[in-house]
Amino acid sequence: MDTPNWKKEGDSQTSPLENKQRKEVEIKKPLRENVIFVGSEMNYDSFWLKMMFIAASYRIAKHNQLFRTADKTTLAYVDNGYVRFEKLTLDYLAQNHNCKIQKITKQADIATLLNEDRENHKLQDVAFFSHGIVGKISLNYDGATAIDFDEKLMKSVSSTAFTRDGRLFSYACRTGVSVEDWKRGFNNESEAAPQNSLAQKLADHFDIEVHAYLRRTFYGDVLRAKAQSAGIASTLKSTRDTRKDDTLIVDLPPEHEALPHPGLADNGSTGIFGYFERGAIGEGTDNYALWRKQGGRVFPTAADSPKGLPTDMRRFVSAKRAKAEAEAKKK
Repeated sequence: MDTPNWKKEGDSQTSPLENKQRKEVEIKKPLRENVIFVGSEMNYDSFWLKMMFIAASYRIAKHNQLFRTADKTTLAYVDNGYVRFEKLTLDYLAQNHNCKIQKITKQADIATLLNEDRENHKLQDVAFFSHGIVGKISLNYDGATAIDFDEKLMKSVSSTAFTRDGRLFSYACRTGVSVEDWKRGFNNESEAAPQNSLAQKLADHFDIEVHAYLRRTFYGDVLRAKAQSAGIASTLKSTRDTRKDDTLIVDLPPEHEALPHPGLADNGSTGIFGYFERGAIGEGTDNYALWRKQGGRVFPTAADSPKGLPTDMRRFVSAKRAKAEAEAKKK
């Protein structure tokens, strides 16, 4: 009797190769999704800072920096305090850079998005551009309703939502510490207990890389270099004095424009005969928001406080991953 032609997989014998009904095992590889979270800006009543979170997100969504290529990109923003001209910058990303724009109106929307369709689309790279306090990424800081990503909300997101090489970047303040700086600083890093921080908890829960600052974050250079400020304000003020119409966008060559925002930074006074000018009104920047046509010029960096903490963006991983990386280095 002839011995049939068997196909072997490991040590187990399966069906003969001649069997045309035989089915090969198919392994479905999930697609990858990148997600950018953009918070509202309700804390600073400022022409210079209103668009800082959206501008920073442009470095990823428009200029393809930081993130790896994915099958899908979603930008989710808190729809609070942004006016029509400001939200048109997000429409541009949808129309020109294949970016799905999604509104966040309540805290549960964060978890819903992070859990959405994870059997087919695993999270690859995620970034947060928003305010933050110790233990929370505050996407609606100083808004009427709290929209925070904290440990409690994190636990409602599947621990398998990310790819094995998943990464999360927080550009919110102090995601990497767990102790408030009541004394306006620390003697050393250990006093801030980064091992108990939200960043570490995220790394442990999802078993991914988390990149976060131990200090507050500084967005002041995202939209313009400080040396440009006087020229921007002067051009805006002279144009407004000539045009007498604050409902239109003001071009601020070579790379900026001012977006009409009624009520924003509406403070100060024009002074008398050019003297005693003060506040945004005196500067000529009231009722407008600064925008850089190409989006953010740099990513946010570490601010000056709390003192005693490193200025670099720290990388957090789970103990399991840290052990595996250490063993790999020995080989």
